[in-house]
Amino acid sequence: MKIDELDTPAVLIDLDRLERNIERMARYCREHGLALRPHTKTHKNPDIAKMQIAAGACGITVAKPGEAEIMVNAGIDDILLAYPIVSAQKAGRVADLATRARLRVSLDSREAIECLSRQAAARGVEIGILVEIDAGFGRCGVGTPEAALALAREVAENPAVRFDGLMFYPGHIKKPAAEQPPLIDAVNQRLDAHYEAFERAGIPITVVSGGSTATAFQSHLFHGLTEIRPGMYAFLDRNMVTVGVGGMDECAISVLVTVVSDAVPNRAMVDGGSKTFSSDALFVGDGRGFGWVIGNPDIDLIGFSEEHGHLDVSRAPGRLHVGERLRVVPNHVCTTINMHDRVFGIRGDRVDKAIDVTARGRVQ
Repeated sequence: MKIDELDTPAVLIDLDRLERNIERMARYCREHGLALRPHTKTHKNPDIAKMQIAAGACGITVAKPGEAEIMVNAGIDDILLAYPIVSAQKAGRVADLATRARLRVSLDSREAIECLSRQAAARGVEIGILVEIDAGFGRCGVGTPEAALALAREVAENPAVRFDGLMFYPGHIKKPAAEQPPLIDAVNQRLDAHYEAFERAGIPITVVSGGSTATAFQSHLFHGLTEIRPGMYAFLDRNMVTVGVGGMDECAISVLVTVVSDAVPNRAMVDGGSKTFSSDALFVGDGRGFGWVIGNPDIDLIGFSEEHGHLDVSRAPGRLHVGERLRVVPNHVCTTINMHDRVFGIRGDRVDKAIDVTARGRVQ
């Protein structure tokens, strides 16, 4: 089937670019002695996860037990659940998975430790723990070395859980690579303080898990890092292109849409709205628009209704016509993918295969 035979809206994944992106990150990690543990929240597909593992990843990262279940059921057996688990229901599911796979969980509270410990002990399994520290993003993670040490000691005092190390996420670093070193230096000051405190306390740190796609190719600048967890690198998106992680010609995702109306002056409507695209803003520059219209830089995707994408065509040299098809690179790949049951792998102008978004909607 050719791409132009697909109905719209449809998410397209350029398989050649996907394969190159996977190999590029794996090569970087090999060159810098870093383990690669990709975050599968981007693609939510075990087959793509297996491609990443085949290229050299040591395992995968997930955000929720539901995603972990999909991956373990597909035969993937080394998983970091990078999210605090604080309910008995979720902890029980994680402990069940630990009977079939090597599981680590990140957390930042005593409550989470006790919750996991109870469920793991009841099933006779052991779960590795990474204590999350706040690297400056201000989302999760303890803020002081003393707090991190207290949690590590708490892990040691509870059965069926094992302290393996630390985790951090520099999600506040969303700048081009040339502007990142001062921000990374600030993270390193926090990391060094933790390393020194743990060394004084005589508590070994086996794993330091960190990084993001935005900082992925600067990961060797973070002190003590042993593994990184980028997710978006496999596909990239407009935000990752604007911070320089890759070029637009390396971006593997686009959304195929059809112009359905040109009745309003200086506007055109396409059949992909907020139920098709991410509504995330652009990280850098003027923050303008919600996607890049390939081949049409003078057309701006300025907003959404549920089923309509609103294009500003006032600067376009020519008129768009009803029925015309466009391809748009979304600002954020992860939330775009999660709105679709199926995406389409393409090579050139042909559809190579349909790819089920198997872990879509697994938010528990």
